[in-house]
Parts: sequence; C-alpha cells; structure tokens
Amino acid sequence: MILSLSLPRVGERMQAGTVHRVIARAGDALRPGAPLLEVLVDLEEANARDCPAAFFVRLIATERAYLRTLLVAPGDVLQVAAPFGIATTTPDESFDGPALRALRTTSVAIQVDPLST
Repeated sequence: MILSLSLPRVGERMQAGTVHRVIARAGDALRPGAPLLEVLVDLEEANARDCPAAFFVRLIATERAYLRTLLVAPGDVLQVAAPFGIATTTPDESFDGPALRALRTTSVAIQVDPLST
C-alpha cells in the first residue's frame, strides 16, 4: 500500500513549518517511534513581539512502513498537509500511483540547542 507523508497541523494557527533537521532517509525501514524530521513552527509570524511563539516539533512514525522517497532538506518550508514523501507497507512494492492514505504519525514538541539553529 502506498502511503503519503505530510506535515500535520500543530495548533489552529499553523500554516507551515520550516524543516530544521531531516532524520530519516529514503530506504529506511520505519517502525513505531521512528523520527522522520524536525520542524520549526512559528504560530505568531504575523504579529510582532519580543519573544515569538516559535517551537520545534519532531514528526514521528507510529506504524511500520518503508520510506521510499523523502523530498525535503533543512531550510525547506512545508505547508500543512502538503505531501513531502512516500512510504510503502512492503519494501519491494511499486510506489507509482496515488497514495491510499497518509502514513500514521504523531508530533512532539522538543527543545533544540539554540546554538544549533
């Protein structure tokens, strides 16, 4: 089965996120708990403030799959729900054609060393 990867909405104001770090690679066998990437989310980018409502989230797979393509790099801006990769349920199946559903994922807020950004 072909599965799409997309950025979930984290907070009602979120429209996009900036890729901070790509962890997974095409060809990886994913298992529940496997991290895919880290994204910087700014929920208040339209409002000027001294301390922006920005935080990092890590996107994590919650099911077994095989990552076939991952079309992101650090600095890329991802729109919510826009596809950025493809996974399949078996390692050797074709991934030509439309995805039947999204890869099941979850996201967690993480703390990133400010000197690494």
